Amino acid sequence: RATEIYLNLWGSAFWALERDQQGRWEIWPLRPDRVNIVPDKNDYIRGFVYNGRNGPVAYTTNEMLWLRYFNPLEEYAGLSPLAPARMSVDMGLEGLRFNRNFLRNSARPDFVLLTNDNMTDTEIEEFYNRWEARHRGPGNPNRPAIASFVRDIKSLGFSHREMDFIQGLRWSLEEVSRVYGVPKPLLSDLERATFSNINASERIFWRNTMLPELGFLEEQLNRMLLPRFGYPDLEVKFDVTGVEALREDENSRVARESQLLDRGVLTINEVRRTRSLPDVPWGDTWAKAPASLSRPIQDDEPKGYSPQILTPPVANAPGFTCRSSSRQSFSEP
Repeated sequence: RATEIYLNLWGSAFWALERDQQGRWEIWPLRPDRVNIVPDKNDYIRGFVYNGRNGPVAYTTNEMLWLRYFNPLEEYAGLSPLAPARMSVDMGLEGLRFNRNFLRNSARPDFVLLTNDNMTDTEIEEFYNRWEARHRGPGNPNRPAIASFVRDIKSLGFSHREMDFIQGLRWSLEEVSRVYGVPKPLLSDLERATFSNINASERIFWRNTMLPELGFLEEQLNRMLLPRFGYPDLEVKFDVTGVEALREDENSRVARESQLLDRGVLTINEVRRTRSLPDVPWGDTWAKAPASLSRPIQDDEPKGYSPQILTPPVANAPGFTCRSSSRQSFSEP
């Protein structure tokens, strides 16, 4: 969680790699704003300096793992996804501050009554008391008011400037939603949300945002972390089989693979390789013989020769269920 927060706010995440007294590796995430990179003319980076509470701590390049988003403007810094939307975020913060100050300090009524004559304080107070007695409470909804001394009524609504601030809050939400690839219904913006488009938003979020981010982390860890730990042949892979939003895609994939197996386009092992699964001894034959499989007649075959029935060995393999009990035979053209 700390790594993702640092990456999405600063564009960089630093892991300090340390060994305990038993020689076991420990990973400590460091705040990016407290890490200084020491450049080197020959080796690109000489080391890192972490400015902690107890003073600066130096790390070599082998003791620090630097994860970062590509920055086209600065090679020694990552680029936060929030950087392009910084102005929109600032506008949203200013809108929140304005609304807070408006509620605290506006002291503005909804309307103003303009009278024909000047009223004394006693007359004004008496008018307030009579108004509240006649119109306050659930028993007096929409009760008409009559005041002979009132010349005009001025409504004090929101100005265009104030309405711009309110609309700016919604625009800020849309900008942040686009920058981070999170659909608005998942940010509690349920104005146009339905059950179906919320499910679609979850699938879009996982396919377009989460899976690429997990792929980025896998590539970084496999390339930089495992070799340092002495495991260059191992591979980091995130398990997303339990993600409910991706299960519908998995069902579609299984249906497509089943069709390819039934038509003899792929074998069991070929399908397993696409899933990074090991081969099985019985997986190089068809799961089901093609329905229209023919071969040319050989010159040395006698008349009336009937080819043998093709029986896929996989049909009798342990743990395998054949889709059809009927067997197809070769037929001469």
